[in-house]
Amino acid sequence: MQLIVKLDMSNAKAPALLNYIKTLDFVSFEDKYILSNIEKQAVDEGIEAIDQGEYLKHEEVMDNMKNRYPNLF
Repeated sequence: MQLIVKLDMSNAKAPALLNYIKTLDFVSFEDKYILSNIEKQAVDEGIEAIDQGEYLKHEEVMDNMKNRYPNLF
């Protein structure tokens, strides 16, 4: 039998529960993430933008972030 459990990882107790479950010898994990249609569309739009040369280099993004949020750096 397979059981799908969804955990809210923003809850402080969730990582502890997950770590405990991983110690059990009768439990196995499959790392599987299924993208929603909205997520797939966003990825496709991002790839299309890159193909059209519409992107910023990492250094440019970091400079923009430092200028916008200097208190975080």
